[in-house]
Amino acid sequence: MLVWFQNFWHKLVGNPEHMTAEQRAFHVIGVITIALMLFLIPVNIALELRVVSVMLVIIAIILVVLYVRSRIYGKYTFSLLFYAGASYLVVTITFLYNSGSQGSALYLFLLTYLFLIAFTNHRFHRVWTLLHLLVPTSLLYLEYIAPHLIPDIYADVQYRSIDIATTMIVIVICTYGITIYLRSNYERERGKAEQRALKIEAQNHEISLQNKLLQQSNSEKIRLISILAHDLRNPMSAITGVLEILTEQKLPDDVQKKMKEELLLASRNTSELLDNLLSWTSNQIKGLKPTLTKVHPEHVVANVLEIQRFVANKKGITIRTSFEPDVEVRADIDMLELVIRNLISNALKFTPKNGAIDILVRKDDANSTLTIRDSGIGISKEDLNLLFDGDIQSTYGTEHEKGFGMGLFLSKQLVSLNSGKIGAESTLGEGSVFFVSLPLYQHEELAEPALSS
Repeated sequence: MLVWFQNFWHKLVGNPEHMTAEQRAFHVIGVITIALMLFLIPVNIALELRVVSVMLVIIAIILVVLYVRSRIYGKYTFSLLFYAGASYLVVTITFLYNSGSQGSALYLFLLTYLFLIAFTNHRFHRVWTLLHLLVPTSLLYLEYIAPHLIPDIYADVQYRSIDIATTMIVIVICTYGITIYLRSNYERERGKAEQRALKIEAQNHEISLQNKLLQQSNSEKIRLISILAHDLRNPMSAITGVLEILTEQKLPDDVQKKMKEELLLASRNTSELLDNLLSWTSNQIKGLKPTLTKVHPEHVVANVLEIQRFVANKKGITIRTSFEPDVEVRADIDMLELVIRNLISNALKFTPKNGAIDILVRKDDANSTLTIRDSGIGISKEDLNLLFDGDIQSTYGTEHEKGFGMGLFLSKQLVSLNSGKIGAESTLGEGSVFFVSLPLYQHEELAEPALSS
């Protein structure tokens, strides 16, 4: 029943979600006043107050027209002002033709004032207050100086009591209804304000959290750059020193050969670091967007091994490969090559002399998995948990090769951009296994030719 009444009330005065508060306020005034007229008309007829009854009928018809104009056509501003003027006219005529101060007109002034103050814009409140002080005072003064102009039309004193009692009942009921309506509006608006406050508080908390994360990220980047700047000086200084010795001094051939090998190794390590740094910087500044094509992983591995064979041969490391035939993945070939180069380089650094590295490519129904297994020194459980989290710090391989952890951090970002996964398993002292899983190439997805280099 309550739900039905609420729906019916919204149909009468308008839904608060689709109509302004001022427009709904006028509809409330209109509905209450029309209901009041329908109640007072038969009462005044019963009390034989014919002039007042006719006036109330005319005003009721006008109010219905104004209500329809506002509720159906949205023209409520004129209707509201006309209602205010009509209320003064009605109460004035009631005063003049309903026994003046001895009748119920002065009480109706209180009711109309309550309506106008409660439901109209605050910019009109001073006007209504001034008029409600001026009009009744003027009528009382008129009654005082010319009492013959205001006839006493009550046929019996009992009729007067009934009229005033009826008016008082109407005023009390209307005051109660208006108070309940305003209070419910207040509670609804307060609830909305509290929800907005909670939403703003949540947004502020989220912004604060984002600021903290941003500050943390900036601190990590500054730390990373500081480490890289410091550690880049050493290989560059070593390269410069070796070149100066080779240029300025005449050395035996075997010494020159060894120094050139060291120079080549230092140059490759530095180049690898710079490649990772440039890729990471590009990703941070403008964001990397992969160009997805059909890629054969075994071809990419072969390209990387052509460069890395020198390091493997120098340390006596055996590299074994096993590729399942016809494996095609959907990936950015440059990103995939950088990932594979980082993983193989990492395996070579941390595998001792005469060790072994196995590189395998397998596939299932939807994905291909590249596995790189080494017989190196392994990774502790604590370090394994932080391996891909960007905890950049200087590390050293089995032959004191410089490492930073940046390659693995960057590899995770690149693999994620290619809709893949990267992971690692390791036991300290027993070697490590790294794997990269990428989606298989579907021939209906792309029209690009196969890339093998």
